Amino acid sequence: MRSLCAVLCLLVLSVAASAQGGYAVSKGKIMDLETEEPLTSAFIGIPSTGFGTSPNIDGAFIFQFPNINIDSEVVVTCLGYETKRFLARNLNADNNLIQLKKVPLFNASYGLSDVRIMLLAAIDSIPKNYPDKPVYQNGFYQEQILLPQVGAIKVNEAVVRVERFPDEKEKFEKVKLLRGRRIEWTGQTSKTEGWGFQNGTQIVCKSLETIVPEFLQKKQMKSYDFRIDSLMTVYDGMPLFIIHFWPINKRVKGAKEGNIYLEPESKSIVRIEYALTKDGIKDLIDINAGPIKISGNEVHAYTQYQLFQNKWRLQESKIVFNVNFEDKLDKKFKITSEILMRYVAFENLPLIKSSIYEEEILKSTNNFSASKSLNPDFWSPYNYLISTKEAQKLAKNLSK
Repeated sequence: MRSLCAVLCLLVLSVAASAQGGYAVSKGKIMDLETEEPLTSAFIGIPSTGFGTSPNIDGAFIFQFPNINIDSEVVVTCLGYETKRFLARNLNADNNLIQLKKVPLFNASYGLSDVRIMLLAAIDSIPKNYPDKPVYQNGFYQEQILLPQVGAIKVNEAVVRVERFPDEKEKFEKVKLLRGRRIEWTGQTSKTEGWGFQNGTQIVCKSLETIVPEFLQKKQMKSYDFRIDSLMTVYDGMPLFIIHFWPINKRVKGAKEGNIYLEPESKSIVRIEYALTKDGIKDLIDINAGPIKISGNEVHAYTQYQLFQNKWRLQESKIVFNVNFEDKLDKKFKITSEILMRYVAFENLPLIKSSIYEEEILKSTNNFSASKSLNPDFWSPYNYLISTKEAQKLAKNLSK
């Protein structure tokens, strides 16, 4: 009887805890099984609910989800790797090590058709494959500036709400700052003044349902060549075509070259990755006004989509600028900096009514609240990306 009472008490407590809501929190790393390299662009989440996240650039993740989903299936996947699936209750609170096995490229079993026809079909299928009604995401935005031999000198972090309206005649997005902070090494950041983005979220929060990249717009596609591989890769168990693209000539403004990963059955674009050509970089970064000469060295980016409730949603977007700064007057310094901007979505839900007023739309990411701490409690109750080792090093230097 005592044992039975104990079991009943545990059941009552369990039900009460679920009724009260709350979130389960799990931390760990996602790595390549063989190389043990961090899989930065991996995804861990519960696709049936729209909750998910990605690791930071060191491979470390924190995943928070409602306790009510403790018996739901968790998916861990990454382009080109085998997917792992398990129940959420099998995650530990800390020190989870998730290793994914790389899948070799394999011969395509589909009949290869004209690649431009396939891409046009993919564009026409956007309303079917991506949200066609208003939706919102809560996500984490990050900017980080690094100098060689110095490390991170500035980190902007924020939790943002992104609302998308694909059913409007003029498709558009709204971004609202929910919480944000900035840590920077003032003496070092002065060297990189004169160039930057007022609002990086305008770049990395865009999604296919509201804007199609210029190289995939029907009028602009004629400026690019496309080639489809005879080999395929996988994402979450789905075979994907790899389509390469590059500009036909040097006159293409802001020219890019890269890969498009296409799921052939639904014609869904799962991932786009590209680098700007040398001439394309000059169109974007070539500033000679003022005392500092600024030129671009390298620009590369990717956007990754994840399937939630039969619709592909933007999961992650990342762009990295490698920029040269040179003092033109007395040649006091010449440095190269790496500027990273990244957005990771962790919650996807239908939008009943917009909660972002015009005056709340995020206009700049350069004025977040100054801080010297990376205390994770700052983000409660939101999800977030664990601070990178470089950011932690910066915060430690600033606290001295």
